[in-house]
Amino acid sequence: MSVQRLERGGRVRYRARVKFHGREVATQVFDRKRDALAWEEEQTRRLRTGEWIDPRRGRVPLSQIADDWLASRSTVKRRTRESDEAAWRNYIAPRFGNWPASSLTSGEVLAWVGQLVTDGKAPATATRALATLRSILNFGMADGRLHVNVAAAVRSPRAGADRREGYALTYDELHRLRALCAGPQGPVASNREVAAELVLVLGLTGMRWGELAGLHVGDLVTVPGRGLRLQRTVLASGGGGELYVDTLKNRRSRTVPLVEELHELVDRRAAGRAATDWLFPAPAGGPMRESNWKRLVGWTKAVEELGYPTLRVHDLRHTAASLWLGSGADPKVVQAVLGHATAAMTMDVYGHLIAANLWEAARRVGGSTGGTTGAHAPSEVTRIQAAKSPAGL
Repeated sequence: MSVQRLERGGRVRYRARVKFHGREVATQVFDRKRDALAWEEEQTRRLRTGEWIDPRRGRVPLSQIADDWLASRSTVKRRTRESDEAAWRNYIAPRFGNWPASSLTSGEVLAWVGQLVTDGKAPATATRALATLRSILNFGMADGRLHVNVAAAVRSPRAGADRREGYALTYDELHRLRALCAGPQGPVASNREVAAELVLVLGLTGMRWGELAGLHVGDLVTVPGRGLRLQRTVLASGGGGELYVDTLKNRRSRTVPLVEELHELVDRRAAGRAATDWLFPAPAGGPMRESNWKRLVGWTKAVEELGYPTLRVHDLRHTAASLWLGSGADPKVVQAVLGHATAAMTMDVYGHLIAANLWEAARRVGGSTGGTTGAHAPSEVTRIQAAKSPAGL
């Protein structure tokens, strides 16, 4: 038996030693002999099964493991790396950075997550920080420093985490927003008036801002139909810093069809310019930054006059989804337009928009059995959408 009785100042303790091939590989002191024996037995079992981890390796500060983990993240997208670094710097390091990695417990992690929410952090922020901590601890396990990920069993906060549903403008509201963003029109189109055209481009194609900003003139395609080939995105470092070009969100290029009313607008932008020029450049050149565009078109004032003071630019993507689905487009078509991985994802996000068609369908079915309204007579809203939205594409 390798458990040694220690007595000092009238206090009795027990030191457990674990040996492997005649060499001591681990030792720990306990107040109770049975705890020492249990620990020795567990370490021996792990050595026998190949699960053993040197306890000394887990005594390094969590910050050391985090540094190695962050260095290993060179292959992920830049936006993801920046989110990882921000979560570590702002939320994890202040609490656990100097703790020995093996000293963390599930209870400590649970209390930390709860404190983030109590301190006013959004549940989504706390969830993101928890996911980052889990990844760091998983890296520690893979590196042989930790035996268990104590954050794996901690549940993400749910209270108050209701997802904000995007606003979906009608076709007429979309055009009114463009007019409000354009401002008073003079004899010569101003930078503001030209920039306001992007309201229609975003609201009828469903592109994300970064995808639109990343378009080159050469991305305009005509086969099998008029469209824009999305191959890159322009993002702001840290959310508002320098602009940089990155791959698309799912790393897959896609082609977005252009509805007829956008043909002349896009042709005008592309005329006489090189294929590598930005299709929708900033007035001073280079890709357009969303925050600068919003100031140029007076976005805040425009959406207030429209009656949607909290409308985001991203809501124009929701508008496009609404118009396409409302026109009768198949969810698989809308999936391809929006660039979702699956049609199920499209339905999860935008399926509620189809509900508006349920009563129209019920009215048509009822009309086909002798009602006063013909089975094939569309409502006024449906006729407007069919005439002015991307039906049939």
